Amino acid sequence: MPFLNAAQIYIQQLPAGSADRLIMEFLLQNAVGRHNSQPWSALDAHLQRHDIQIRQQTFQQGLLKRSREGEVFIGSNDHGIGRGYFLIQDREDAEVMRQWYLRRIQIEQGHLDQLQALINQQWP
Repeated sequence: MPFLNAAQIYIQQLPAGSADRLIMEFLLQNAVGRHNSQPWSALDAHLQRHDIQIRQQTFQQGLLKRSREGEVFIGSNDHGIGRGYFLIQDREDAEVMRQWYLRRIQIEQGHLDQLQALINQQWP
């Protein structure tokens, strides 16, 4: 029961008025699918209307991270179509996230390869 159904169930487990619940409610109302992605500024404005202030980093290391360890999986993208945060609705939305991870892994693999080359140079 991944993605939207899981999000609808998960939201009921969150305390009323909490930052996480407000974010999930906002995403369900405004950010279903990559074409409805919302930038952090929209999420932040929604929270501020409820007198809640959290940093984007807090969201990323909290609710966003936890969602990716379960069935909800909040999507995010930093370029092109789907820039911002969204709930995955269909296979194409999931593919945007899959491609994002593939790019990120490729970049990190490059960093690891560079580190290994420096280690080998320093301690042959």
